[in-house]
Amino acid sequence: MRKFFVYKTIPLEQINQLVNIEPKLAHLLDLSKPFTVRIMPNHYHCIIHSIISQQLTSAAVDSIWHKLVFNFPKMDEHSIAKSSIEQLNTIGLSPQKASLIKKITYAIIDKKINLKKMEKMDNQAIHDVLIEYKYLGEWTIAMILIFTYFRTDILPITDFGIRKGLCKLYQQEKISDVFIDKLRERLGNYATLFSFCLWRINQNV
Repeated sequence: MRKFFVYKTIPLEQINQLVNIEPKLAHLLDLSKPFTVRIMPNHYHCIIHSIISQQLTSAAVDSIWHKLVFNFPKMDEHSIAKSSIEQLNTIGLSPQKASLIKKITYAIIDKKINLKKMEKMDNQAIHDVLIEYKYLGEWTIAMILIFTYFRTDILPITDFGIRKGLCKLYQQEKISDVFIDKLRERLGNYATLFSFCLWRINQNV
């Protein structure tokens, strides 16, 4: 079966450096085991997967993704472009998500979006390109920046798992925006790794 995901092991020294920035992590992470994260090197696949993932459980996302791959074995822009909204609906995509996927796909084919060129763009520039598409919001863009453009300074505060992980880490019922702004500044280029840690902590809640 075609591989869409790649598992990357984070060097222990990077984890230790993050723990030095936020020592509270040491009590909630098992540092004796390799810390691996799942990424999607193919930019187009990651955008589609991120759109599918909006406000759905992991199980629902996996189900839709497997159906998409089954129905579109090539999983490229041209095969998706030839599909109908109704066809995408039958595999579990909402009309909004199906329409967004089609619009993004057409934009890539028409070279309005250059996924390879975006590799050299900064976060804000990528954001400005993608935010123009209705229903492709802040959370989805953050997932794209993390999982396919591998940006190191992303803390997606609108993500439920991130919020829940923060509450567990800092033993608070609610985390203020002021606190998060200061935290993001303190983390710098370790913000994305911190996000992966929060997701892992949340899984262990």
